[in-house]
Amino acid sequence: MRVATVLPRPAGFMAATGVKLPAVAVLSIQVCLALCVLAALAKLLLYATRLALRKTSFNYVPFSHDLKDVLVTDCTHTHARTLTHHKVQRNPTRLRPSDTSTGLVLNALKATAWSAGQAYEWCQLPQVSTNHFDVDSFLAVWCYINRSLALQHEEVLRHMARIGDFREAFLSPQLVATHGSEDGITNIRDAFTALKLVCWINSVERIRFSAPYEERDCDAKFSFFLPRFADVLSNPEAVWQEWQDEYREVVSGFDVLTGEPPAVERYSAVGLVVLRPPEPTLHYYSLFSHTIGYDTVLTMYDSQRYELESKYTQFISCRSRPVWPRVDMGPLARLLNRVEGDELGPHLRWACARFTDTGPVLRIENTAAPLSKAQRYGHPYARHLYCSTLPPATLVAIVVSYLEYGMQGLKPKRGGWTWDELQALNNGISWQEWEDAVWRQWERGELDLDASTGVLDGAAAASRRQGSLSGGGAGALPRVGIAMTPGGGFWEPTLSEPSAVMPLDDLRALAGAVPARLATRRWQLLYGSARDGISLRTLYRKAGGRAPTVLVVREAGACGHVFGAFAAEAWKSGPRFYGTGETFVFMLQPHRAKYPWQRPRHGGGGGSATAAAAAAASGEARDRSGGGSAAASASAAMAAATPGGSLDFFQFSTHEGLGVGGCGTFALWLDNELLEGASYPCDTFASPQLSSKEEFKVAAVELWQL
Repeated sequence: MRVATVLPRPAGFMAATGVKLPAVAVLSIQVCLALCVLAALAKLLLYATRLALRKTSFNYVPFSHDLKDVLVTDCTHTHARTLTHHKVQRNPTRLRPSDTSTGLVLNALKATAWSAGQAYEWCQLPQVSTNHFDVDSFLAVWCYINRSLALQHEEVLRHMARIGDFREAFLSPQLVATHGSEDGITNIRDAFTALKLVCWINSVERIRFSAPYEERDCDAKFSFFLPRFADVLSNPEAVWQEWQDEYREVVSGFDVLTGEPPAVERYSAVGLVVLRPPEPTLHYYSLFSHTIGYDTVLTMYDSQRYELESKYTQFISCRSRPVWPRVDMGPLARLLNRVEGDELGPHLRWACARFTDTGPVLRIENTAAPLSKAQRYGHPYARHLYCSTLPPATLVAIVVSYLEYGMQGLKPKRGGWTWDELQALNNGISWQEWEDAVWRQWERGELDLDASTGVLDGAAAASRRQGSLSGGGAGALPRVGIAMTPGGGFWEPTLSEPSAVMPLDDLRALAGAVPARLATRRWQLLYGSARDGISLRTLYRKAGGRAPTVLVVREAGACGHVFGAFAAEAWKSGPRFYGTGETFVFMLQPHRAKYPWQRPRHGGGGGSATAAAAAAASGEARDRSGGGSAAASASAAMAAATPGGSLDFFQFSTHEGLGVGGCGTFALWLDNELLEGASYPCDTFASPQLSSKEEFKVAAVELWQL
């Protein structure tokens, strides 16, 4: 018997054929339609209620801890509703984000009762308050009260808040073109108008009231500025005599750092900007307008006076761009005091606030005469700066190493890092290993530069040649490297078989040093001299087409070092260098350190000059090695054959040998029998000599594929 399957018919078909729906189905449809109508009516009623409750008059009230029916802006509160860019906040849901509290207020004012009801509803609170006076807090309050006028000047007000909080002004057409969209600035005129208005607020506050950050007369400042700002906003030129001095100071100071030689260096891999003004006479806006997009600023004045600052971008929820995490500068201060020893003088010590401070600054301070809050946060010329014994290049190298170590394995994050994340991060960093690694290099003289010439002293000069990394000339930059650690959040490597060269801790440290996407991969031993015999030809055969790889070398002898290289591309025999910028060299014994590729910072320079430098370096290597090693000869030939003279010398392999790095000398070279090798200071990675001797005997070699 065949059983027929009855399929349901659509309602239209049933109506056309005279088939009636069951009463229960009809009732269900009617109920659904009724609920939809009721939901729409409820939405309309809520919309009408919000419009009916719309306020037209708003005012400022002093801050307190028992605020009711008051909106709090630019600060946090235990129970009040907020519009603030601080990390711990109670902002309305679905509010469009902004870097500043003023931007959040403007976004809330533009919210509609229909689409962003909570933000609209909160903006109907009749009173607004904040717990401090600065440019951003004042503008947030003023915009909340003067809504129509605020929306007319929205772009200028947004940029004013950025200047006031982050000290970043778009003072060139290039900055407007690159970053103007963050505040809606499309022309340089509006950017300069915002600067004039900020300078007016600063100048009048300085003359009439207490210094910024003292918070003694916050309410008096609001009472003065709130009724006057509208007129100045509409016509800033009418009060030009009140803002012109600070305005000219900012603009002229900005131009000081744009001349030649370049006074701004950027280390994008760690979010660091190095500024080199000659004297501490520049306005903060002049300095920090060169640091847009970065989160840490090292300012280096003549006579070895330094300040390292974590920017306010790390203190708040920055939404316009990814932000690097803030690392506690306490361990850096401890190391610098250790290196300086007793040379600073009585009562002088490197010191800084905790990373939870709004803008911690590391500087040499007089413990017998501590700075006031106004001095600590004021312009650099508002406080005395003491001289360090460390040359500029040494300090830059230590600071870069500190940031690299603290942020290893991390990337900048849009919206910033929560305080819980920053606490966990800083509590999990094993700083002692980094401090010990840098201290050992200092004791060996690898960081000891002559302060007057900027070159390494004595025997250390023969083992380090890195002037090309600091822009040439006398400013040689020593390389500390990234101290690798087996602890923290690194992955446990999975090996195809045990290593005959590296203990487990070295493997763990190396797994944490390779690119993060590769750390969880299985490590396959392609070639091991203990397993496969000593043969470069065998290594090439087993490595053919396999990438990326880690090459590890153990130097022969009781004091032999263990070191190697991470190679991004498969090894292949050919006449030229190849590879990518992910390539790096490393040392595992006697201490762990990673030396990544060093991009040329100033355009790379001319090919002929670099080729000449490479030839000179190669000649120097041949002289030291007694008339010409294979490593020096190969590197010299490649330096002459490679056009442009850039620092993109990564992998080099022929039937004569295998090398990593170049531009004069290899960071690592192995001969065609894998019995002898060489290592020299290498500009490609700014690495020191990795082996205990420049030319060494090889005890073991391993090549691992990740």
